[in-house]
Amino acid sequence: MKKIFIPIAFIILLVLIGITFLLTRPSDYLAHFTIKATPDIAYYNILNWDIWNRDESSSKIDILSKKPVSNISQKVTQKDTTFIFNWEFKKLNDSISVVRAYVSDPNRKLYNRLTVPFINSHFKQGVRNNLLDIKTRMELMLEKFNYKFTGYHHFEKKSCVYINLKSTLRGKAMAMMSNVSELNQFVRQNNLELDGKPFLVIHDWNESKDSISFDFCFPIIRIDAVPVHPKIKFMTVESMDAIKTDFFGNYGMTDITWYNLAEEVKKQGYRTNNKLIEVYFNDPHSGGNELEWKAEIYMGIESVN
Repeated sequence: MKKIFIPIAFIILLVLIGITFLLTRPSDYLAHFTIKATPDIAYYNILNWDIWNRDESSSKIDILSKKPVSNISQKVTQKDTTFIFNWEFKKLNDSISVVRAYVSDPNRKLYNRLTVPFINSHFKQGVRNNLLDIKTRMELMLEKFNYKFTGYHHFEKKSCVYINLKSTLRGKAMAMMSNVSELNQFVRQNNLELDGKPFLVIHDWNESKDSISFDFCFPIIRIDAVPVHPKIKFMTVESMDAIKTDFFGNYGMTDITWYNLAEEVKKQGYRTNNKLIEVYFNDPHSGGNELEWKAEIYMGIESVN
């Protein structure tokens, strides 16, 4: 009896250890791909997965947590199945990044972990299809814009009339479009003389809450008094030292450069003054090739010392 009992107990112990190990692993399945882009671009794309998603009608994507340019956790509901995607973004070199997805199905955790190494299950194939779709769409997105980091610059002081607006990052362009006619009309009706290109002053970027507060500005030659208006005000935007990027593409995507600018500020030993300025050189209402639309993006800096 003793000789039989000991092996059975040992086997049961091994099974329990194995099940515990499987259930405590960080995911059911790990998949990855490489992309010819920096981590900030991959991060931006996954953050906006629901925009690029091929079948939005049958999928719901909720962001559970995020750390800028590093990782994102998402709950993806597709019909009657829920997946948890934990994404990581790493730079392999200056032009290539690896995107890793740690994926779990909370309702079939043990089954998936037992079968994934051995069979091409529905779960495993579904994860692979999602990643293939995401990689394809990420590569397509890379064709719609480009930007070039241009280093240290000095933004010169500007007087302007402006409207203060609040929105999500995704809603920034729509908020501008909804108010540009009112600013244009105000400038024309009051015979104000423009002094440069329209610009935004972003002074409250809350990345964790996906919200921004910004002033949509038309620069004007300084005057003694500006007519009273319920929404439009006058101010002087002070000069500032900045790190700058030249962006080419749809202005609704300019915030894709902000993460890279923030990294460059740290890399060069500065700290941000929590102010971003975007200067727009083209009128989107005129249409044309979006890759020819130019914006200059300034992130204000201060010396660490």
